[in-house]
Amino acid sequence: MLKLPWLLILFICTIGDAAASGGGVDSLKTVLSKTTNNNARIDLFTEIANQFRNKDGDSMRWYAEQALLLTNEKTSPVAIVKVLNLIGIYHFQTAAYDSAIYYFERGMPNAQLAGDTAQLASFLNNIGLCFTYKSAYEKAIDYHLQALAIREAANDPKLSSSYNNLGITYDRMNDLANAEKYQLKALELKRQEGQRLPLANSLLNLGIIKRKQEQYKEAIAYYEESLAIAREFNDEKKIANALNNIGSAYVSLNDLKKAAGYFEESIALKRKIDDLQGLARTLGELAEVRAFYGNFAGARALLLEAEAIAATISSREIEHLIYVNRADIEEMAGNYKAALEFERKSVAIWSEMVSQEKNDRIAELEVAFSTAQKEAEIERLSLQNQINDAKAASERAWFTGTVICLSMLVIGLMIYATMQGKHRKAEMIIQEHQFDALQKRYVDLLEGPMASELAVDFATINKKLVDPLTEREFEAFTLSLAGQTNQEIANNLFVSINTVKFHLRNVYTKLGVSNRKEAVEYVVSSS
Repeated sequence: MLKLPWLLILFICTIGDAAASGGGVDSLKTVLSKTTNNNARIDLFTEIANQFRNKDGDSMRWYAEQALLLTNEKTSPVAIVKVLNLIGIYHFQTAAYDSAIYYFERGMPNAQLAGDTAQLASFLNNIGLCFTYKSAYEKAIDYHLQALAIREAANDPKLSSSYNNLGITYDRMNDLANAEKYQLKALELKRQEGQRLPLANSLLNLGIIKRKQEQYKEAIAYYEESLAIAREFNDEKKIANALNNIGSAYVSLNDLKKAAGYFEESIALKRKIDDLQGLARTLGELAEVRAFYGNFAGARALLLEAEAIAATISSREIEHLIYVNRADIEEMAGNYKAALEFERKSVAIWSEMVSQEKNDRIAELEVAFSTAQKEAEIERLSLQNQINDAKAASERAWFTGTVICLSMLVIGLMIYATMQGKHRKAEMIIQEHQFDALQKRYVDLLEGPMASELAVDFATINKKLVDPLTEREFEAFTLSLAGQTNQEIANNLFVSINTVKFHLRNVYTKLGVSNRKEAVEYVVSSS
């Protein structure tokens, strides 16, 4: 019994020395190899996992899972919260959102038991982010609002983060009014608290919203303020992103000369900091600008460089975007055969990416289900040990006398019946939860977008027009009426967002309207 306090003192001292010397992980592993106390081992595994956070995700996950295997009903909920949070973060960082939600949800009851409202809000916020990236926006909003309520009540320092996340989710829903409302709240709070670098992110988010609202000058104002802050801190990645966004806004204003200047400055900086993924994207945007000026050779050269980068970083997503850009440029150049070939390549890659994503999600579900089965078996064995202990106590009581024996026998039978009942109930609950969770996740994978509620007939529309719509213009128009953003339309048609804007401008001109709202009114009045 005297060994434990000294062991804990050694553990605490070792962590302090390791942090000071920079050899934290090795020192912690040394202590772990000499530690037999279960709770101390859980703490050591968790601390090692935390040391690997943002450095080596696979190692972080392995050590956190070892800690989780050691937990039982006597383990402190504070310790369990830390472990589940680390495993959830790993799955979130690897885009395994269903698995991340599984672990964050398991952490919530333990956070409540520990009275840690800040961590409870963090779990809710993280689940909301997972649902945002799964495009389950209504669920995301619900979790973000729960986290927001807790943080507002506690005046949590992370309150601005909740506002920001709500703004991002509403933005993805194309609810730009609410997106702007919450981003402005985040911006105001960050200004009050003097959070300069986080302020730059909020300014970029507001700029994106203003671009979607087609308020391009306001968007540029936000981008330029963000750029000034990034320059103040010499944050080259944020500087490059701000320059890129400003260039995109000038494309929307049809000021292609200015756009090209900002893109070129962004490209130079991304080359310097070796931001290959960002560089490939900006090369594609600059290529389209050059194509608009008729410099098709220069545009193709930029896309060839972007294609080489995509091969270097093995990014199928970037390769898909490059082929979309190449198809647009060849179409503008009048090379329709080449445009069709590149469009086919982009479709093939897109289909492959969607198929791989579904396979990955199913594999994640299988891993989560297997883990849950192991945990259920551990719990079953624990309950069985308690039943065996009760039986042993009942048998020993037999020798104390007939009266005591009968009393103990009754008690033993009651305990046995109670434990068996708990055992069966626990297994049923675990199995039901496992089945429901797996079924729910599987169904989520198969869900598709809702159909459009506004029917538009191609022939009927064109009968009323002096200058009829082309089939491509009609496709973009119907997707727009269905509530899709320009980016979503671009993804569905496998073209660039600038091509979508080009088609929609032609549609509005032919219909004699100025924007999407007037176009909807035109269709309704014509029905």
